Amino acid sequence: MLVIAWWEVGHKEPIYLVTNMEVVGEACCWYARRFRIETFFSDQKSRGFNLDKSHISDPERLARLMIAACLAYIWIIYLGVVSKQDGWVGIIHRTDRCDLSLFQLGLALLEHFLNEDKLIPVKFQMPPLKSVR
Repeated sequence: MLVIAWWEVGHKEPIYLVTNMEVVGEACCWYARRFRIETFFSDQKSRGFNLDKSHISDPERLARLMIAACLAYIWIIYLGVVSKQDGWVGIIHRTDRCDLSLFQLGLALLEHFLNEDKLIPVKFQMPPLKSVR
């Protein structure tokens, strides 16, 4: 077990980490990613798909549900990007400021398109394969 007192320049107090990792830099790197990871989990659970309410206990069935949810997550994030790039944010959310994540914007745009009977953009593309010589 490793205990770290991480005090970055500009911060008033250190952050204390307890980890099973052996390298301090690696533990700090993963901790810095924590906010993105926690956002993903909350989008999968309480702020999005509510997977925690599925009550599925079979690991294989849960794995299939997670695969589907992750693919849907990527698509919803894409819709969030579309909402920003194509000017939908002012229609689906407040106009003075935007305090929603790309995921929340994507869900709002999807709901708007469904309610207004509009075409829903779907775009999954694989990059062109390069020939092997």
